[in-house]
Amino acid sequence: MGKNKWYFESENSAKQSGSANTQNRSKRSGHLPGTYVWESPENMPLPRLMQLMWQRLRRSWVALRFQTNRYSFGLLRPKTILKVTALAGLAYLAFDPDLETGFLSKSRGNAIKVSQETNLEVAEEYARPKKTKKATKAHAEPKAAKAKPKSDAAPVSSSQLLRQQSLDYIEKFHTVAIQEMKKYGIPASISLAQGLIESRAGTSTLAVANNNHFGMKCFSKNCKKGHCTNFTDDTHKDFFKKFANAKDGWRAHSELLASGRYARLKKYGRDYRSWARGLKAVGYATDPSYASKLIGIIERYDLHQYDRY
Repeated sequence: MGKNKWYFESENSAKQSGSANTQNRSKRSGHLPGTYVWESPENMPLPRLMQLMWQRLRRSWVALRFQTNRYSFGLLRPKTILKVTALAGLAYLAFDPDLETGFLSKSRGNAIKVSQETNLEVAEEYARPKKTKKATKAHAEPKAAKAKPKSDAAPVSSSQLLRQQSLDYIEKFHTVAIQEMKKYGIPASISLAQGLIESRAGTSTLAVANNNHFGMKCFSKNCKKGHCTNFTDDTHKDFFKKFANAKDGWRAHSELLASGRYARLKKYGRDYRSWARGLKAVGYATDPSYASKLIGIIERYDLHQYDRY
């Protein structure tokens, strides 16, 4: 009796569960559309389209990384690259013989040092003269050669001039510089600065003996007596003009700068900086710092104030 009851109850429960599942399936199927509608890109909303494109790009990127790691055996991973770089740097610091930090470089450096000292001792031994009278005379220390006096015709900087001498020179010749500026268009500051550094404020041998305050050279092959004299400057054959007085030397300097290749400098007007650089550019002097010397002496003694006349 109990066994028959168990079979009966199991059959009823199976029927009830089957009917419940059938009802659930019918309910779910009622919510599904009868046919599937394909969403084409033309009918798809823009946010949905962008979402699908982003998903496609992510899948492609993941696939690319997978294939790269697969065929490179994982050597192109960022962590792997950092590890290899760190190991290479440590190896370079430890084994490079050109660096002082490597332990191999120290041993090699000591070996080289010992070798150099040995070679030096051997060379000194072979180079050491024999103790004879002739050898003693031959290897005697030569007498110190007399230093050649430096020519005072070379231009000097403002720091090499005495202040009082410079002020006296400016007071004496600033009127001449202004007159030459009005007649030839050369800034008075440039003429005064050139006179100061070329003649050492009027104290150079060339300025005293030849009244030549600007180091003006003579290139004539047929000079009359007293026309020029020789002074050591760039070569031993340099000849410098000789003038009757300092004012004649100033006038010759103005005529020189107002003609030839120097005439193009008039376009700078009374801009003393451009004039100084222009004189160096056209080859007035061989001194590489000639322009800076002119600008330095002008600004030290405010010579540009005479350009306003």
